[in-house]
Amino acid sequence: MKKLTITLLVSYLIFVTSPAQAQADKTALSSYDIIIENGLIIDGTGSAGYAADIAIIDDTIAAIGDLSTAKANRRLDAKGHVVSPGFIDLHSHSDRNILDRPDATNNITQGVTTLLGGNCGGSPVDMAKFMADLEAADLSVNMAMLIGHNSVRRKVMQRQNRHATDAEMQHMIRLVNEAMDAGAFGISTGLIYIPGAYSPPEETQTLASVVHKHGGFYASHMRNESKQVLDSVRETVEVSRKTGIGVHISHHKAAGPGAWGMSKQTLALIDESRAAGLDVTLDQYPYTASNTNLGVLFPSWALAGGKEAFMKRMSDPQMRQKIKAEIIDIILTQRAGDELWRIQISRYNSNPEYEGKTFADVLKARGLEPTVEQGAELAIEMQMAGGGRGIYHNMNDEDVERIMRHPQTAIASDGYGVKWQSGNPHPRSYGTYPRSLAMYVRDKGILTIEQAVQKMTTIPAQRMKLTNRGQLKVGLKADIAVWDPETIQDRATFTDPHHYSTGMKYVIVNGVPVLSEGMMTDNRPGIPLKFAQR
Repeated sequence: MKKLTITLLVSYLIFVTSPAQAQADKTALSSYDIIIENGLIIDGTGSAGYAADIAIIDDTIAAIGDLSTAKANRRLDAKGHVVSPGFIDLHSHSDRNILDRPDATNNITQGVTTLLGGNCGGSPVDMAKFMADLEAADLSVNMAMLIGHNSVRRKVMQRQNRHATDAEMQHMIRLVNEAMDAGAFGISTGLIYIPGAYSPPEETQTLASVVHKHGGFYASHMRNESKQVLDSVRETVEVSRKTGIGVHISHHKAAGPGAWGMSKQTLALIDESRAAGLDVTLDQYPYTASNTNLGVLFPSWALAGGKEAFMKRMSDPQMRQKIKAEIIDIILTQRAGDELWRIQISRYNSNPEYEGKTFADVLKARGLEPTVEQGAELAIEMQMAGGGRGIYHNMNDEDVERIMRHPQTAIASDGYGVKWQSGNPHPRSYGTYPRSLAMYVRDKGILTIEQAVQKMTTIPAQRMKLTNRGQLKVGLKADIAVWDPETIQDRATFTDPHHYSTGMKYVIVNGVPVLSEGMMTDNRPGIPLKFAQR
């Protein structure tokens, strides 16, 4: 950490004549609720860190500077630690179970203070009710929401594989308007999932234009992240071109052996779009494996109409063979190539003993060769038994690092509030932010510490148009993380995921410590965030 020590010294020399210092001098005799002292402040803007103290009154940052003579009800020692804004998880699925797990321990121990849910097209449709439920819950984190296109379409059209009628389109528009009025920050699509996969570009563009009138943004789990990823980026960019809305590419990747290296072209396309005046951004998790349902191994048409319709198709030998052939192609081109160890079962309620095992493991245990054909048969068997979730080891390090370096990339988890020791979840739910700081800053040097913090704080805040969070600045909300840059570390792995990250000392949400000396407190100061109140 020699570089950090030099940065600390140089920035301290700059700091002694800074506006923050002058401001602190004027308020040095004031009394504060909390003072965080002796830390290296990395404020989220990308600027070099500097030595200073931070004072909090109620839920707000009240002063930054030399506060050694100021009075405070509590002083927190950050010596040898970074003091940064709390991390904003721009791509979370914690809305699925935040009401059951309001402590959000797996998020707090990473330094996350704000979650944005409703991603990949899935959310509560009655946003007003969900916001009211959040108000009544004892949250440790702040929770913001997107309205999910898939959920809206399913509410109106179930799982039907067709275009919407005019009346159905008007119904969807009304639901999106209601969600935005209730506080949603934008709309998300999951165009690889059912029923979003059945929607034409005109449908998503129409709903995006509704959201744009409210000032929100459009986030997309694109239609394809593999060999057709360039076409999917073009489709996403076109939403901005047609409507003027800001668009955001979720968990950007080049998935599957046939797509490796294509991040060069996708990032160039994003840069071209931005140069043409379009508002295009992206996020990424720092892993070479994704996690989603096993249904993505099937062609979308095969799952139309729900389980009964699917089972009927599978009872037809010719139809079954056609579906199997397409599964084989998806495995080969998008998910695993011919290496079935790349598909790992993370949840399978019909047989929990499969959880954590790969397709190759299951087939070998049955005395079968782990061929792609056998993998397709296993996928069919599991889908007919109710389906499950899989971890897909289908990315490479070069693409991950190239995407991470892009100046518009935010770091986000794509995780959720995991149940301790339940299933074999993707480790990103436990380790996204510490992993980024440990592996990609400290170990590999892919990012500077200032760049990484910016990707976790200011960049997501700007995407959400949050004006009162995401930086350490007087007058902003006191969402703050204090962590040791030398020991911050993720501990969750793909085969042993249930481990909290370490190295986080304090996490403060709305001025109240929810993590103190590395331990969770009983405090629950989190609130639902609404777009109009941002």
